[in-house]
Amino acid sequence: MEHYDVTVIGGGPAGATTARTLAEAGIRVLVLDSASFPRVKLCAGWVTPHVWETLEIAPEDYPGTLQPFSRATLALGGRVRETRWDRTVSYGILRREFDHYLLQRAEAAGAEVRTGIRVGRLRREGGCWRVPVDDYEVSAAMLIGAGGHQCPVARSMDAIDPAETVVMARESETRLDSVQIARITQTPGIPELIVEEDLNGYGWVFSKGNFLNVGFGCVDHGRGLNQRCNDFQQRLVRQGRLPAEIELEPFRGHAYAVRLQGARCPAGDGWLLVGDAAGLARPLSGEGIGPAVLSARLAASSILEAAPERYPDQLATEFGPGEPGRIGGWVGQLPRAALNGMGRVICHQPHLRRKLVFEGAFGMRAEQQP
Repeated sequence: MEHYDVTVIGGGPAGATTARTLAEAGIRVLVLDSASFPRVKLCAGWVTPHVWETLEIAPEDYPGTLQPFSRATLALGGRVRETRWDRTVSYGILRREFDHYLLQRAEAAGAEVRTGIRVGRLRREGGCWRVPVDDYEVSAAMLIGAGGHQCPVARSMDAIDPAETVVMARESETRLDSVQIARITQTPGIPELIVEEDLNGYGWVFSKGNFLNVGFGCVDHGRGLNQRCNDFQQRLVRQGRLPAEIELEPFRGHAYAVRLQGARCPAGDGWLLVGDAAGLARPLSGEGIGPAVLSARLAASSILEAAPERYPDQLATEFGPGEPGRIGGWVGQLPRAALNGMGRVICHQPHLRRKLVFEGAFGMRAEQQP
C-alpha cells in the first residue's frame, strides 16, 4: 500500500495550491480528483491582484486567457451605475484553463496527481487514513478536503452544518467572435452585474477574450432559481442583448456555501477543509477563488508548522467566525423593506457601492504601483 504524508481530495484552486505549497517543502502529497483536467468549470471567474500575489504568479506570466479590468457596472431598478478605479482591480480568467494550470504547477512542484478517480468511503486505521482509489487503497497521515460544496471529506466527517447559507447558481460560458460579444454585452471585457428588484439574487454578463459568461445566482437555497435565471435570460432577450441567432452553451447549475450563519467545521483529527469544502465563499457575492487560495496557504502552513489545530482560528481571523455577530444579528432583525432600502442606497451611492459591493463583497482591489 502506498503511503503519503498528505492526500488532497479535490484538484481545484484550493487543492492544487495546498498540494503545491506542501510539495515545495518536501512533503509527499497525493492529489485525487474525479474529473479529468482540463475540465469544464463554469465561473464568472475573476482573480484579484492579491490572489495572484498569494499564488506567487505575476499576471503577465500567466499563459491562459486574461482579461484585466479597472471598471465594473451594477444595474438595479433600470439604472446602471459604473464604478472606476485608476488601476487594474481584477483579471477575468477561464476556470478550465486556470484550474488546469494550478494543478500542473502542483505536479511540477512534486505532488503526485491522479485524475478521473472517485474516492470511496474514508476510514481511519492505525493512525492513518485509508483512501479507496478504484480497486486499491492508499494511506495518508493527513487528509485535505478540497472537493467543493459536496466534498467527500466534508461529508465523511459530518462537517456540514444543515443551517449553512447556500448559494445556488446557473451559468453558461460560450466561445463567440468579437462581433457577437459586442451584440450581447454593453461593455466588452467589463463585468456587468444586474441585481434583482427584491435584492435576493443577481445576474451577470462578463466577456473574457472571446468567451462570454452569463449567469445568475441567489441565496435562497435554490427556491425559484430556475425561474429567476430564465426570467433574467428573457430580460436580456427583450433588451436585444441575446439575439436569437446566437446560441449559448447550455446553462449548468452548482452550489456553494458562504461563510455566514451555519459555518462548516473546518478541521478535525487528521483532516482539514479548504475553499468551498470549508464553506468559505464570500457572503453576498459568492466569490470563492480568493478564499480558496488563501485558505489553502493557511492549511499548508499549519501542517508545515506541525500545528493543524491552529487552522480554525486562522480561518476565523481571516474570514470571520461564520456567524452574524452583534451587528449582523441586529441587521438580520430588520424588516425586509428596511433591508432592501439599505441595499438600494448602497448600490446607488458611489462610495458605498465601491467599498461595500465591489471591494467588500467581491474583493476587488486596485493593484499597487511598483
